[in-house]
Amino acid sequence: MTSRDDTLFHRIRGLHVTRRTALLVAAPAPFVAWLPGLAGPALAILVLIVVTVLVRRDISAAPGAAQLNVVRTMPVKLSMGVPNPVTLTIDNSSAHTAHLTGRESPPVGFVGKRGIGPLDIVGYGTHDVRLLFTPPARGAYSFGDVGIRTVGPMGLAGRQFIVTLAEEAKVYPDISAVHRYSLLARRGSLHEIGIKRARFAGTGTEFESLAEYSDGDDYRDIDWKATARRGAPVVRRFEAERSQTIMLAVDTGRLMTPRVEGMTKLDRAVNATLLLAYLATMSGDNVGLLVFGRDVQRYLPPRKGHRQFLAVLEALYSVEGTVEEPDYSGALRYLAARLGKRSLVVLMTDLAGTEPSRRLLAVLGSLTPRHLPLVITQRNRDVENKANRIPDSESDAFETSVASSLLHDKAAALRLLSARGSLVLDVFPEELSVSAVNRYLEIKARGRL
Repeated sequence: MTSRDDTLFHRIRGLHVTRRTALLVAAPAPFVAWLPGLAGPALAILVLIVVTVLVRRDISAAPGAAQLNVVRTMPVKLSMGVPNPVTLTIDNSSAHTAHLTGRESPPVGFVGKRGIGPLDIVGYGTHDVRLLFTPPARGAYSFGDVGIRTVGPMGLAGRQFIVTLAEEAKVYPDISAVHRYSLLARRGSLHEIGIKRARFAGTGTEFESLAEYSDGDDYRDIDWKATARRGAPVVRRFEAERSQTIMLAVDTGRLMTPRVEGMTKLDRAVNATLLLAYLATMSGDNVGLLVFGRDVQRYLPPRKGHRQFLAVLEALYSVEGTVEEPDYSGALRYLAARLGKRSLVVLMTDLAGTEPSRRLLAVLGSLTPRHLPLVITQRNRDVENKANRIPDSESDAFETSVASSLLHDKAAALRLLSARGSLVLDVFPEELSVSAVNRYLEIKARGRL
């Protein structure tokens, strides 16, 4: 049975006939025209009777809505920007083989294959159809019903019906990245996604184990008693202290709304924030969250544990960007008034122009040296490419000049932030999550808090 044969030709009250039926009916037409007398019409009637009988048999052998049960299974929380599995389990309770095609109804904007089949499900058999859909943004969506069309064994006709499966789907930040991180951490394979092992000796670290000396180890970490016993250099390994405070601050302002490679800068920042929240709670740290634009939108005081991670996840679920300038002063002063213990304040934002940079510089001064700010911004390949190209026209020269000015202002602001005690990280959007995790691990391992 080809896909051409499965093409719907006619629909009558939940039934359908295929092109194959139309071709069978039309095939004798040239002969009918040349036969003498009543022979031609008689042949035409005979063909119609035979085709009708065959069509009826095909329809009776094609399982319908009463014989095919369809169940949709998908994650309770879908992840934004990555393929999510959606499984349709089709159970055939009839004795006939179900030759079927169908169509899933994902929410508008979801990217992925919607077609089902063609596939054959033997009598009393079950088949799982696995589809992948990529949501474009966070928020609440709705999957629709599923359309199914079956044909009989001769491919002439069959049944068609709608399976009522409408249900709500919630799209969260990229939870799959958290699951993958957790799995790789258990396997000791975090290097596969670019996470570096960051354990260094220093003030404020806890002893973990002894290990053979290797290039790059600090001589001050040598355990001389263990070295004497083994007859070879042995060093003490340290791990980062627990129970530190990490405050994650996410800017939802104008500069976070541009879309880069299918995702906004805010979406990238939210994904990175979620991964940091997971890692920090699993490390025993107190984790808090501040989401702000012109006003403070959400605030979670620092707490420990998996419940706090889930609270962060729910708080980030429906965060949306705005076209307003962020109020750094109001947000960070709001934060400083609520942070008693020295904290790592991770600020996900972006900088363009001298005025926003001045506002951020002014308010970050009130956080240091009591707290340790880490300002994370995202690079823009398009701007960098324009700044580095050789212009071919006057308009190109203007664009190159503007791009160079933007990069210069941002670089100057980041240098000044660093000089005044803040840590800075400026990376491409697709590198944001891994780079943020590596910097967090480095800060922990070096005992900066």
